[in-house]
Amino acid sequence: MDAMDLGSLNWWAIIVAIVFNQVLGAAWYSTLAKPWMAEVGLTDEDMEAMKGTPRQWYPYVLAIVLAFVFTLALALLGQGLDVDSFGEGLGLGVLAAVGFVVTSNGINYAFEGRSFRLLAINAGYPLISYSVIGVLLALWR
Repeated sequence: MDAMDLGSLNWWAIIVAIVFNQVLGAAWYSTLAKPWMAEVGLTDEDMEAMKGTPRQWYPYVLAIVLAFVFTLALALLGQGLDVDSFGEGLGLGVLAAVGFVVTSNGINYAFEGRSFRLLAINAGYPLISYSVIGVLLALWR
């Protein structure tokens, strides 16, 4: 594997990937809001009570920061592995999502007694996101 070089990354691709991730997350959780809320034990009243508090905006700030971290990690992995095609980018994204996100969440959810339904909701989003981002980073080098 070649040395990882931050200077040679396509920072525009990384920025677009982060924006894509946020838009996908908004669409995903808007579409699945009711089942997600039911699975985590939140009500409409709970959501209303969060308005105007850090609990309303803090998760979005953290989501952007962490999207930067995982997108940078995918970009560096793709660079080091010389990922430069649609199939390789898709493979990298799926491998990262399934190999790290789904498995880690699955282990935690099993011990926490959380449902497979919640795992599917929460792991489906990064599976799609990482897959598309992997392709984007591979093709837009």
